[in-house]
Amino acid sequence: MRYHIADATNQSLNTIAIGLSKVKTVVDAEWNPVRQSKLGRFQSALLDTSIRVLQHYPKKGWDYDDVIINSRAYPVAESIELERPFCKLMKFRRQGLPKTAPRVIFVAALSGHHATLSRETFEEFLPEHEVYVTDWTDARLVPVEEGRFGFEEYIAYLIEFMEKLGPGTHMVGLCQAGIPGLVTASVMSAQENPARPASMSFLGSPMDIRINPGLISKVSSFVTPGMLSLTAIHKVPSRYPGRGRSVYPGMVQLSNFMTMSIRSHIESHKRYLKDIYHGNFESANKIRDFYDEYFSLLDTTAEFYIETLERVFIDQELPKGIMRYKGAKVNCAHIQDIPLFTVEGAKDNMVVPGQCQAAAGFCVNLPEAMKEHHLQEGVGHYGVFSGGHYRESIAPKVKAFIAKYHTAVKHA
Repeated sequence: MRYHIADATNQSLNTIAIGLSKVKTVVDAEWNPVRQSKLGRFQSALLDTSIRVLQHYPKKGWDYDDVIINSRAYPVAESIELERPFCKLMKFRRQGLPKTAPRVIFVAALSGHHATLSRETFEEFLPEHEVYVTDWTDARLVPVEEGRFGFEEYIAYLIEFMEKLGPGTHMVGLCQAGIPGLVTASVMSAQENPARPASMSFLGSPMDIRINPGLISKVSSFVTPGMLSLTAIHKVPSRYPGRGRSVYPGMVQLSNFMTMSIRSHIESHKRYLKDIYHGNFESANKIRDFYDEYFSLLDTTAEFYIETLERVFIDQELPKGIMRYKGAKVNCAHIQDIPLFTVEGAKDNMVVPGQCQAAAGFCVNLPEAMKEHHLQEGVGHYGVFSGGHYRESIAPKVKAFIAKYHTAVKHA
């Protein structure tokens, strides 16, 4: 019932936002004599900020620009490689890319935001790589008849995707996707599956939150699945295809994320208001673009959210060696030939330094020479995936790592 009320409220607020947009059109009109005055600029800035608070944010498209190499433009082709009820495996390949180029699958986090939130993360790889992305589906759009989607179903999807792409595919796991990605590599290694990753890189992933406990560790210490089932799990309203499905709504996840760093979000919106007022549109557009994506939300199935919380964050099954997949014990010791690269942000207060690097300790039979780590100074959690430090330091290091272990095999 609470989801129904919140959804109806959001629809009403969006209607108000549409009305305010019409008012803003008048305020910004060239014929308005006070448009460039302090009063006019203040009215425009206030209306713009109010609209952004009230409006609905749909999922954004990928819309990649052409890749520029040596002053020549190469269009990027976008296609769906494989589609399943809860995920589309997206493919991005620039025109002119050699058939022997490295193939990399990015496993996007499934934690309230669409994979397009990490659009910049993937974009850095387009010039030299054939890029694949797990584009998770909003659970409220998936009919109940399609069945459940929990932690193990997520891993089953990853195994299927790796087998679809075939041997020689490199895996990059982002944030929460790290543990499912590592489990996938372990399971495929145990089965001697030839399609297991050619290399695996994990960026800001909570592999072992017992190390240097941070915000996530502290929250996980007192939250229980039962508590969340009562307070955070809701039924999808009847106007969506997934009507009746139990989900953890994106709006609840967003509020939890923002609570962890509420001051920075408040400051960002203050800066946005000031930029609009002073006419600093380039700066304002960067903030706008980020929040257009950040406020675009998806619901996750109740079972995936609860099982991930329980198995990854509360019970810490993988670091404790008690993780199971389809009844069989998951043992990272089976990983003997998949090079590992972990990346952390020195100022990350969500996945604290040391928690992602812990993956190297799980892979006891992987030669030390095949394990690499990078600690990026000056960045927090989101700086691991985007921004100047990501583009100038992190992405080049991940690409170099992939190149080091890439076998040039022609792909169809």
